[in-house]
Amino acid sequence: MPVQGMRRLGREALVSEALTHLAANPQASMIELSQSIGVGRTTLYRHFGDREALVGAAALLGARRFGEAVMKARPEAGAGLAALERICAELFTLPDVLTLLFADNPIITDESFAAAAAESRAAAESRSGAESSTCAESADAEDDPLEVVIARGQADGSIDESVPIGWAAAFVYLTIGSGHLYSVSVGVDDPTARAQSLELTIRAVRKTLASPGG
Repeated sequence: MPVQGMRRLGREALVSEALTHLAANPQASMIELSQSIGVGRTTLYRHFGDREALVGAAALLGARRFGEAVMKARPEAGAGLAALERICAELFTLPDVLTLLFADNPIITDESFAAAAAESRAAAESRSGAESSTCAESADAEDDPLEVVIARGQADGSIDESVPIGWAAAFVYLTIGSGHLYSVSVGVDDPTARAQSLELTIRAVRKTLASPGG
């Protein structure tokens, strides 16, 4: 058991560590989290006040990382179907986030994504000097990125246009979850199993959504 206070971590580092340990034990108490992280329990209470606030901060961080992974996949580049496949690959690099998102009692929820989107809008508004530009960025933040990519894929002919966009987005989302949970069941730290799960996830997305003429 780590000695209390042996590590000196700032708030952001504490949240990141908490996310990792909550993925391993979603029911962990503040005492258990402090021991796993290697800090004193009073450190967590000083930064967050209570467990609910710490879990909320970890959920917000997870939602942010999810969104950053989607953007890192360059959803605007190339054919829509290829962009979906890149999104799957990027999200598979976040096993802790996916675990907290697809758990029976998920810690990362719609509210977490809404809070992350609000943060993104506020940051965009602070960077933007033109009101019209701000409004456009805020509107874009409201769009589901998967739905945007799927709509683009239907327009460019890479995704079957007969499939409803909302259904397709839900299918991709749940297929990523299914692939991740299978990987967890066989060993999330096994790179071979992880790669196989990703391959099967991408194959399912491609087979289901690819345009018949593509």
